[in-house]
Amino acid sequence: MKKALITLALVLATACGGTVATSPTPTATSSSSATATPIPSASASASPSTSKSPIPLPTTAQVAAAGNGVVWMLVADRLFLSTDKGATWTERTWPPQAPNAVIAFVSDKDGWRMESGSPATQCQSQQVGIGNTFDGANTWRGLDGSGIADAQCKGALAFSDTQHGYISAWSPNDRPVIYRTADGGKTWKASAPLPDPAGFTTQPGGVSLRAGPVADFGSVLYVNATDTQQHAYVFKSTDGGATWSVTGGAISPTTVVFVSATRWIQIGAPGESKETTDAGASWHAFTTDYQQAAPVAPQIVFGDAQTGYATVRGGLQRTTDGGLHWTALKTPGT
Repeated sequence: MKKALITLALVLATACGGTVATSPTPTATSSSSATATPIPSASASASPSTSKSPIPLPTTAQVAAAGNGVVWMLVADRLFLSTDKGATWTERTWPPQAPNAVIAFVSDKDGWRMESGSPATQCQSQQVGIGNTFDGANTWRGLDGSGIADAQCKGALAFSDTQHGYISAWSPNDRPVIYRTADGGKTWKASAPLPDPAGFTTQPGGVSLRAGPVADFGSVLYVNATDTQQHAYVFKSTDGGATWSVTGGAISPTTVVFVSATRWIQIGAPGESKETTDAGASWHAFTTDYQQAAPVAPQIVFGDAQTGYATVRGGLQRTTDGGLHWTALKTPGT
């Protein structure tokens, strides 16, 4: 069974509206006829830098957990690697001029980045560039990324191994689709659109679903999607991501983290976190000591069933017991 690479943005119950993607939120252009500008995935090669000035907090940050103690963190425009669960970090090469980038890694060697161009109004179109590294971010190369249509904005990026990856695409006027690759990101295919859940109908003008990152457990894939009415839904695929079906009904808007194929958690405001151990058939209260000062949605990822990381406004926390207890770590580069 493939190890799931889970990179999900969680929304606290007190956060605004409960819809957050793992990639930067696109800003609409002022003209309805605007087109997206392609972002080339240029190669970059340089020795890892250790001389840059410290990064102040708060700042933007992404975390990508690859299992076996390996975790990557993109802090502003600097990339860091840890092989000891975030205890120590080494700075690695990050390509210059990589705007609106999101990252995914499956080991201390293999990773991908997706760079997004400026979207047209209401996400009518957006072009992206795909790049990858196979030597621990010492060098990067651009990939063709053929098959990814300009239509819709591109959100979350996830890879489960060196060959299989997924990109979520959405717009305020259409049902989302999931792009999938089986050759390491060279070529992509779009899924059938995610179906509307019972009681919800996609309508032009903003009544739509927005999908997060895909969690790949081999025989089954899962993705969380939120609507504009503060509901969340879980979709699953049993044919490698070609088609999707709704699993259960609407749940609270806090995004689901797929820790394993059957254990999922929602971490919300104190006393409001939930857990399922039967793939969503039933939910119960989940006790966790996760806390943060600001009511801002964190990104939470798990590299394995026990080890997870949370980042918000550049701060970093880690759990080694499946999300029950969390410890603050030093954010690399700060």
